[in-house]
Parts: sequence; C-alpha cells; structure tokens
Amino acid sequence: MIHFKSKKLERWIVLIVVSLVGGMITKLPYLKDIYFSTLQAATSTTKTQLGLLLTMYGVMNFICYFPGGMLADKISPKRLIIFSCFGTGVVGLWYATLPGYTSLLIIHVLFGITTVFTFWASMVKITNNLGNEDEQGKLFGFLEGGRGLVGTLIALTSVFVFSRFTNEITGLSSAIIFYSVMMMVGGVFVILFVKDPEINEKDFETSSAVSWRDFKEVAKIPRVWICGFIVACNYLAVMFFGYLTPYFTEVYSMSSSDAALLGVFRAYVLMMVGSLFGGLMADKMKSVIRFMQYGFIGMSIFSFTYLLIPVNRGMLKIVVANFILQGLFLLAIKALYFASIDEMHIPKKLAGTASGIISVVGYSPEIFGYTAAGSILDSNPGINGYNLLFTITGCLSILGFILVIILKLNNRKSTSFNKQ
Repeated sequence: MIHFKSKKLERWIVLIVVSLVGGMITKLPYLKDIYFSTLQAATSTTKTQLGLLLTMYGVMNFICYFPGGMLADKISPKRLIIFSCFGTGVVGLWYATLPGYTSLLIIHVLFGITTVFTFWASMVKITNNLGNEDEQGKLFGFLEGGRGLVGTLIALTSVFVFSRFTNEITGLSSAIIFYSVMMMVGGVFVILFVKDPEINEKDFETSSAVSWRDFKEVAKIPRVWICGFIVACNYLAVMFFGYLTPYFTEVYSMSSSDAALLGVFRAYVLMMVGSLFGGLMADKMKSVIRFMQYGFIGMSIFSFTYLLIPVNRGMLKIVVANFILQGLFLLAIKALYFASIDEMHIPKKLAGTASGIISVVGYSPEIFGYTAAGSILDSNPGINGYNLLFTITGCLSILGFILVIILKLNNRKSTSFNKQ
C-alpha cells in the first residue's frame, strides 16, 4: 500500500477510491437501465425474463445484507472490497459472452455475492472509520455524490465504447468487457491506496469468523431498527420519484427528448448535488438525525405540492422546479442512510453489522416497490395514478418524520443512560 505523509490527504484518497469502485460496481447487474432493448435482443429473452434477472439479484441482495454486515466486522474490509472488484470483473467477463438464460440467472446470483455480501457493508465500514461523529455527514455525502459522479462518467464512457461498433451485440459485449476491466482496475487502486480501519486490526488478526454474538448485540438496539424503517420510507419514495419521467410526458406533454434529459438530471446531477448538500448541512447542524428531520419536512411539502399545481402546459416550469426541490431533499436523505451510525452510539467495531440490519430493513422496498408503482399506474390511468404516488410519497415523508422524532428521543434516552 502507498503511504502518505499527510493523514488528511490519505483519508480523502481512500474516500475517493471507495467512491470510485462504489460508483462502478452496480453497473453490470443494472445493465438494462442503459441497454434494455439491445440486452433483450442479444440474450433472446422476454421483458419478463429480464425482470426476473433483477428479481433474482434483488432477492440475493436481501439475503446477503445481514451476513455481509457481520462479515465486514470480522474480516478485513479492504480484502473484501478487493475480492468484490475482481470477482465482479470476472463474472462480468462471463456475462460478456452473452450466455444462455440459466447462466444469466447464475451470473446475477454471483453479482449479489460480489456487490453486496462482500462489498456493501465493507464500503460503509471503511467510510464510517474515516472520521468522527461530527464528520459523518460530510463523508457519506461525498461518498454518495462521488458514486453518482463516477456512475455518470462510467456509463457515458460505456455508451461511447458501445457506439464504436456497427453490430449492436458486439458493442454490448464490448461495453460489458469495459465495465469488467474497469472493476479490476478499481481493485488495483484499492490494493494501492485503501487501508483497513486501524481500530479493527486486532479483530481481523484474532478472528475471521462471523459472530452471531455481535449480531445479537446490535439487534438489541432499537435505534438501529428505527433507522432501518426511516431508510425504507425514504427509499420507497426515491423509487416512486423515478416515475416522474413518464409523468412529464403523459400529463404535461413534455417531449420525450426533454423528459430523457430530465431523467438523466434526476439520476445523476440531482444525486450528486443532493448528496453533497445533505452531507454539508448535516455537519453544519452537527447532527445527521436533525438534518433528516428537516429533510422529511421538505420531502412532504414538495410531494403534496404536485397535487396543487394546475395541469396545463403553462405550469411546466413550476412543476420542474418542484421536481428539483423534491429531489434535493429526497436524495440528500438517501446519502445519509449510514452517516447516523456514530450518532446512534454504535461502536465502530460493529458498524458493519449495524449497516447490515439497516440495509435489509431499509432496502426491502426493492422486493415490492416497482411492482406496486406499476400496478398503481396501470389501475389508475393518467394523472390519477401519479397523484396516488405523490400522496403515498407525502405520507411516507410524514411517517419518516415521525420515526426521526422517535429516533431522536430514543437516542437522547440512550445518551442519558450511558452518562449515568
């Protein structure tokens, strides 16, 4: 590993490298987000079959969050991330051969292992250990913003690689190879620049076994579960937020090209700006939990505002402005899911386990959210369906706000108890 004289510089280099691999690692399992039609043609699959691949991946993620969190507390997070980078790259090279459907299912199961089981909690663990409680907002805001920036650049570069080939299937295979090779390059960067949390070095040397005792210790802390439900409220709202692209075209007659640009702006620019905004504001307030409280208030206001805006072309700019403000609050909270671990008085040696519990609860909407949103829109054509989504999002915001208040009270009670 390369060592730096400045600890501050070393810390930011580590965060940049973790953001780099974190921004790339989910591009392969979510390949359909950019290459849906080409992927379907290249693999001779139906839309339902492609959906089942992501369902398989989502189920694996759900299964892996718990044990992955405990694993990161017992095995070197650096080694786990290195394995994730090279493992994802190797599986990606298999994916690039565009094999049969059974192989594609196996590939997506393996992606669940390399991108969640050995990676997710390790990324959280290393980021958490880069600073104290007062710096967590900035660190996780930078992490999420960096992941968004890297995701944008790597996706655009893959499209460039894809466009170099007249045969779309060859282009798709080349784009997958590009992603795979870049993951391995990221693994080399991790080897060179990332170091394990110093606080846990003895733990790594003395024990490599996952401990259920650690899980039980964290599982007894109500604040961890409350945080998980707070994440679920925001994450489901973020999933519904993704349906605003068709809302603009169907309800406000926005052109498809403009709507596509707005979709890119939502997925990448808002993610970066919202993440950095949330991180900096949380640190300025000296409390991630306090910022989440205001974040859910903003989410609620701008979610219900859609219901008050008249439906006519002349109001389009106002709707877009509301969309931007709603997105800033939504994605600012999203960036801080794990930044509250220190503030909840979870020992750093158990940060991985805590992030595993928060993840399995918080990301559970992946199992039903997209299906629910599609069913709502199919059953309620036109603006009625979207208004239902806005209403549900507003209610989720209120529920999230209430849960944050409960978390604050529980946290104060815990602090008072510890001081006695």
